[in-house]
Amino acid sequence: MIQKALSAPAWLTSGGIYQINPRTFSAEGTVSAVTKELPFLADLGFGTIYLCPIFEEDDSENRDNWSKRQKASETQNPKNPYRMNDYFRIDEEYGTMEDLAECIRECHRLGMHLILDLVYLHIGPNAAILKIHPEFAKQNMDGSFINGYWNFPLLDFNHPGLREYLWSNMVYYIVVLDADGFRCDVGDGVPLDFWTEGCRRIRAVKPDAALINEGTRGESLLAAFHAVYGFSWHECIYGVLSGQKDASALVENWNGTNHNYPEGALILRDMDNHDTVTDWPKRAECLAGHRGMDLIQVLNYSIDGIPMVYCGNELCDTTEVSMFANRFHPGRFSPTPREELKDTDQSLRRQEILRTLNHARAEDAVLQTGKTIWLDQDQPDSVLSFMRSSGTRSLWFLGNLSGKEITVRTKTAVPTEDIETILAYGTERNGSSCFTMQPYGFIMIREPLH
Repeated sequence: MIQKALSAPAWLTSGGIYQINPRTFSAEGTVSAVTKELPFLADLGFGTIYLCPIFEEDDSENRDNWSKRQKASETQNPKNPYRMNDYFRIDEEYGTMEDLAECIRECHRLGMHLILDLVYLHIGPNAAILKIHPEFAKQNMDGSFINGYWNFPLLDFNHPGLREYLWSNMVYYIVVLDADGFRCDVGDGVPLDFWTEGCRRIRAVKPDAALINEGTRGESLLAAFHAVYGFSWHECIYGVLSGQKDASALVENWNGTNHNYPEGALILRDMDNHDTVTDWPKRAECLAGHRGMDLIQVLNYSIDGIPMVYCGNELCDTTEVSMFANRFHPGRFSPTPREELKDTDQSLRRQEILRTLNHARAEDAVLQTGKTIWLDQDQPDSVLSFMRSSGTRSLWFLGNLSGKEITVRTKTAVPTEDIETILAYGTERNGSSCFTMQPYGFIMIREPLH
């Protein structure tokens, strides 16, 4: 029997996701600063805003409970957005609960949705709830808390009271603030039956609410989550851009990943995110250049799954940023200089590319649900080529991921008549099966909409 993934709400599949870490998003670093930029993002066609954690953080200077990454940042910032003190309060660094409510209202006014970030695997060691209910965290024989990989106390999902506490937190943001769903941090580390019940409860209130698993377990898509992360996809792209892998590795990655998922599975396709911009030796924008990053954005919108863009990607931002740096503890890092970048030539080009991609996805079912079919061609180490098919209509993509000019011939003819070019750069067609492509050249074409 073929297993089918949980059906995702239309709003999640019909547009790109835009991830915002307020700390790197702008110099202000607040939820209100995000709200001010929502009309700009809506004009680019983004359908969903994903807001990184903005809940009250532990501000302890005790470095025994700092993660290795937090220490390595050298920002001296005691606050880690993934080490919570109180799930029901907004950290003063980002503003107030009313600021968040206004942000969600503005999203809805502009026709967008907003998802929040849940961090339930672990909690801050000084969280007020642990003073009332220390049994909510895992404990050693002496009563001390058991810390996880990141040096934070692990929550104990064997305790029914903890589960009720966290489910009430999920429902609170759906009911009171009208949030549209959640991205669930380290979702695979929390029992799946917890998420299944959490999904049922939030959808009892808001039937089209969504859950995204920051994990990769295929079974999580059967009853709890509407999408999973594609960690290996962006890691593989980074390997290709850095010369450690050939483009054919992406085809192998796709084949290996999809084999593990139920029918209709949705995988997030990103390049930058709050983790990669913090941890990778170079930002992808610096590694591949602006043209290379243009290509990656078009690829991630063309392939099956849900595209996700990190804040600043729409502006071709190359700033050195970190999730551990804020305006109070900047260290060597800086936030995205949004106003400085908006009108540069490369930024305007990227904005237009994303606007075109978002609008194409919103209007065309083949980009939302079309099956990916890889096209055989004679340059598999440098060029990716595939079509998306919905049965009645098709779309084609070719992209040169190398830093050299390539002439590629496909074994299957790509139509030359009655087609529409959605986006193209550095690509010249020589008949139905031959393309000469400049470094990071691409072409995205489809049968026209009628």
